[in-house]
Amino acid sequence: MTVIAAQDEPLPQMARRLPKSILFIAALTIGLIAILLGGAYFWRWHSSSPEAVVEIVWPNSASTPAVEAKPAYQPKNGRGLQPAPDPRLVDPHSAGLLPKIAEDGTRPLDLYARPLAPASGALADAPRIAILLTGAGIGQLTTVEAMVKLPTNISFALSPYSSDLVRQAADIRSEGHEVMLDLPIRDPDGPPGGAGPRALSDTADIDENQQRLFWSMARFPGYFGVSAPLTGRISMSGPARTALAEIQNRGLGLMDYAAEEQSIILDKEMKASAIDEALQRLEQKANKRGMAIGVAGTTPLAIDRLKNWSAGLASRGIRLVPVSALLHADG
Repeated sequence: MTVIAAQDEPLPQMARRLPKSILFIAALTIGLIAILLGGAYFWRWHSSSPEAVVEIVWPNSASTPAVEAKPAYQPKNGRGLQPAPDPRLVDPHSAGLLPKIAEDGTRPLDLYARPLAPASGALADAPRIAILLTGAGIGQLTTVEAMVKLPTNISFALSPYSSDLVRQAADIRSEGHEVMLDLPIRDPDGPPGGAGPRALSDTADIDENQQRLFWSMARFPGYFGVSAPLTGRISMSGPARTALAEIQNRGLGLMDYAAEEQSIILDKEMKASAIDEALQRLEQKANKRGMAIGVAGTTPLAIDRLKNWSAGLASRGIRLVPVSALLHADG
């Protein structure tokens, strides 16, 4: 008897030989199983996932945000100042957000200044010195070096021409330093445009000076006052001086660091020995008058000399205080 071996039949051909009813039932069964498994997975995932409800508060430009009572601010690093701006001290303006006196009488000079820590012993009645670093913010790396290396009682004056000013001001204040607005003033004896396109000047009328002032004031929040080299640059009754009345009206301090009776420029000569000599004169002035203010640019050389000088200041019977403390004392 001859035996013929059966050859394997390809699967597609086998499927064509099956009855259509069996194929339909098989496909229906597979589909039902997939639906059941998918539904079980979805139910398990949905029942175990957390449900979040987010309330969306739509802005209303016609209303002023309410000011809620806040607990006392506790800086993370133990020395930072309270974040700015405080909504009570904000005045929306076409130039931007300007500072103002709050309805309860609180001034930016009061709220944004670094609080003066109490002193005891010999330092309680010691002569006081304040240091202001001008032109801060333009050299961002140098500004960072100054704010982390120098004592927190040293104050910064930020140039409105600096970039990323809001962040820089917040960083400086988070390190405990108070900030001022360093207002550009045109020098009539200097090169044209030397103080920049937004500098106040007696060659511009009152309205133009006010617009330039508002532009600078709206550049960043959190400054307690305005510093500027006024003496020798603008007249007492000129249009620039008239525009400056806005500074006091908005509860800010004003410091003219070009006036020799008020301050000493420490870095007229960019040499270490010259800065050290100017610091000695500053101490002499403080011992004679009871207080003195030193002014220097934000440069690596000035930072280095100020760091060394300030380390032994208390041992010489002199107290380092923020600039705002002396503005308060001078009224």
